[in-house]
Amino acid sequence: MNSVDLKPKSIRLTSHCSSHQSNLLAVHQPVVCQSFGGCLGCHIHTLSGYGRCASSQIHANVDQFCLRLLTVIQGDQLTWYSQECDPMNLHQGKSVLIFSANVFDDVFISETGSYVEIADIRFECQFLASIYQQMGDSLRANGINPLTEKRRFVFDTRVEMQKFISQLQVGLSKQCGTENLYAVSQAYQCLAKLLSKLDSIQCDKKCLDSSSISNRTLNRIRQAHAMMASEPEKNWSIGELCRQVGTNETSFKRGFKLLFNTTFSKLLQHTRMKIAAEVLRHSDQPIIDIAYQVGYTSPSHFSKLFKQHFGVNPLQYRKNGQAT
Repeated sequence: MNSVDLKPKSIRLTSHCSSHQSNLLAVHQPVVCQSFGGCLGCHIHTLSGYGRCASSQIHANVDQFCLRLLTVIQGDQLTWYSQECDPMNLHQGKSVLIFSANVFDDVFISETGSYVEIADIRFECQFLASIYQQMGDSLRANGINPLTEKRRFVFDTRVEMQKFISQLQVGLSKQCGTENLYAVSQAYQCLAKLLSKLDSIQCDKKCLDSSSISNRTLNRIRQAHAMMASEPEKNWSIGELCRQVGTNETSFKRGFKLLFNTTFSKLLQHTRMKIAAEVLRHSDQPIIDIAYQVGYTSPSHFSKLFKQHFGVNPLQYRKNGQAT
C-alpha cells in the first residue's frame, strides 16, 4: 500500500503537563498535537504526551458542527474529561464516535502516568449532509436522540485505526509532501467502516445486562446525580444519596456505572469542576469563594484538582476566558 507523505503542523501543548511529569518530558518528546488533512471537511490530529494530553482548538468554530472520532492509540487507564459530557474511561484500541461536536476542550489523563497518544478526527457535518441525516433518522427510530442525549458510541477499532495511524507515522518520518487528500480519503474509509457497525455498537449508556436494573432505580440514580449538581458544596457520599432517593448501595453502584460509565467519586469531581469553570468564566468572584461553593474547604487542593482537570490553574483559566 502507498504510504502517506505529509508535512504536518506541530503545536506544543506543554501547558497541559503536570509538574511531576516534567522530568519525563525533558527526556522524551514534549506534549504535542500533529495536524493533517484540512481538506474536504476533514481535520486529523494526533495528540500525545506522558501522563496526559489535551485536544487542540485548531479549526474549531462554534457555528460549525463536526462528526468526531476519538481513538486511543496508546495509554493505560485513561480517563477522558470534557466540559460537554461526564468523564469516561477509555482503553487502548477503542474509538468513540461523537455525533455532533463544536467544542474541543478535552483532557486525557493516564492514572499510571503512561505515554498517551490519541487520534482526534473531525468531519464537518456539512460535507456529510445526507449521510448525517440518515444516521440521525436511524438512531431516532431506535429511541436515541444523539443531539439531546449527547451519547458517545464506542467501537473496537484496534485493526482499522492502528493501520491508518501507522500510515500517518510513515508520512511523518519523510515530511516531503503535502498529500493531505490521501490522508483524508483514508480517514473517510475508516469512518465508513465504523458507520456500518452503528446498529450493533454499545453506547456509553449501556444496555442492561441479564441482571437488569429497573427503570425506577435508574431514575432514582438520575435524581441523585441532579442533586449532586444542584448542591455541589455538600459532602456527598453514596450512602447519603441512597438514603435520600430511596435505593440500596449495591443497585446504586451498578446502575451508576451503567448510566455514566465512571465511578461516583470521578463524576462528583467532574461535576464540581464543571460548575467552578462556569463561575470562573462568568463572574469575578474570588477563587477561594468558588472553592467553597463547590465543596472544597482547601483552596490549594481545589486549585490542584482544577489544574489536573483542565490543564491550567483557576486564575489562568479565568484569564484565558477573558482573553477570548
